[in-house]
Amino acid sequence: MENLNLTLTVLGGLAIFVYGMGLMSDGLKEIAGEKLKAALGYMTRNRFFAILAGAGVTALIQSSSATSVMTVGFVNAGLLSLQQAIGVIFGANIGTTITGQIVSFKLDDIALPAVTLGVVGLMIAKRVFARGVWRTVLGFGLLFFGMTIMSSELKELARTPGFSKFFELFDCTPGQGSGYMPILSVLGAIAVGTLCTMVVQSSSATIGITIALANSGVISVWSAIPIVLGDNIGTTITAAFAAIGANANARRTALAHAMFNILGTIIVTLSFFAVIEINGVAAPAFVHLVNAITEGNVFADENPGRHVAMAHTVFNVGNVIVLTAFIPLIAKFCTSMISGENGKTDSILEPRLLATPEIACVASVRALTDMLRRATTLTQVAVRSALGEAQIARDVLQEKEDAIDERQNAIRDYLVGISQHKINSRVASALPEILHCVNDTERISDLALILNTRASLLSGNISEAERSFINETLTGIRSLSSNIRKALNGDIEARKTALEKKCQLVDKLQSQATTTTNLHFVGVISSMRDVVRHMSNIIARVETIS
Repeated sequence: MENLNLTLTVLGGLAIFVYGMGLMSDGLKEIAGEKLKAALGYMTRNRFFAILAGAGVTALIQSSSATSVMTVGFVNAGLLSLQQAIGVIFGANIGTTITGQIVSFKLDDIALPAVTLGVVGLMIAKRVFARGVWRTVLGFGLLFFGMTIMSSELKELARTPGFSKFFELFDCTPGQGSGYMPILSVLGAIAVGTLCTMVVQSSSATIGITIALANSGVISVWSAIPIVLGDNIGTTITAAFAAIGANANARRTALAHAMFNILGTIIVTLSFFAVIEINGVAAPAFVHLVNAITEGNVFADENPGRHVAMAHTVFNVGNVIVLTAFIPLIAKFCTSMISGENGKTDSILEPRLLATPEIACVASVRALTDMLRRATTLTQVAVRSALGEAQIARDVLQEKEDAIDERQNAIRDYLVGISQHKINSRVASALPEILHCVNDTERISDLALILNTRASLLSGNISEAERSFINETLTGIRSLSSNIRKALNGDIEARKTALEKKCQLVDKLQSQATTTTNLHFVGVISSMRDVVRHMSNIIARVETIS
């Protein structure tokens, strides 16, 4: 009965620990907000910036699994290339070591004060950012409170014969004087870590548990290190699940994530056979390295939790250093293993990104820019077809316009999905503006068909000067659309250029409308002026959106 109570208390401590970690992650996401969007810009530069961004985002949200799922979503939406995504995954593995470092410190005394502050803060806070701060504080306190419960009760549980006997099955302590860790026990410990993380779906949680077991003396550091290696393999299952049903590049990203951790584990496991002797102690060079950069002597069983956390850090940082140069090769290998098209534009509105509203907002803007590009192209083709400069059937134009209508509905539903999550004030103000822009863009596609009709009436009675004016105006509209799309993606100079081009087009159309006597030509000018007006509406909202 006593053992049952101890077990239930340990499980209760574990539940509080995992819940606290999730709460802290949610709070940090709310605080990070705009930084997550900014990080996407760094991810899209090159693989080195992608690594930094991946590490930064994971350190911010305290979840490599969340970053991995997000990255799969980025790739599926066409926001990241495969090589960039692999860089982010590499960085996420560095960022996740922060969690292990945090929980390895003994901060028991501040756990309950943090819980108290967090609860009080959440009761009085109204703004999303403030609630994020207090949710983080509460999660931090619960994390350490759960860790304290686990550690203290595990010490009692460790004294029971059955419990300690189980962990002896994969005891990786080297043989007397040899320094070599028993390979079968090492593989068993790696398997345990892998299976536990696959079940819990959080390497941070299982590493925290491993640190608690080491601090309690239930397992030795020798066993804890291989378990941590297994934890890193197990966490790849989250990205694998996220990639189910995604495009080829997203599945390749999940494969690259698994390759990173499996290759790293193989490298470190092989390094266990590189035994060296320092100060009379024979041990693997990897363990000597961890001991050299961590406070306390691991061989005297001092500060075991900190050594486990440092082993996790050395493992991931070392892997990134070794494997970064091979990112192009890894990308090629993953591409050869998983065939298929990348499928970008049809997947822009990626549902996996809804959990991070800032990034989902970026995806909706990308979908808007794609919709604007299609609507502008439809306008060009519709007029030139009516004037006999292109051979496009009316029903084909109607199909293209119907597709744009469908995109309008899809973006609208996606914006509703974003609004159903916790959003900050910037996202809240951007959502209705994006919706207005989507509606303006859909109206441009409607005007394309109207232009087709009006230009058809003009085609038999058009002068060369009128034809030249229409083509010049269409070129101006295309250029204006291009600058608006760049502005929506954050290009400030493009926004200024768009404002100038819009004014020039309005003046030009107004001037021409007052001098012509051809009523059908006036109708075409009027519709083109309406197109520019809707584009002008989008320009006015760019600053709020981008």
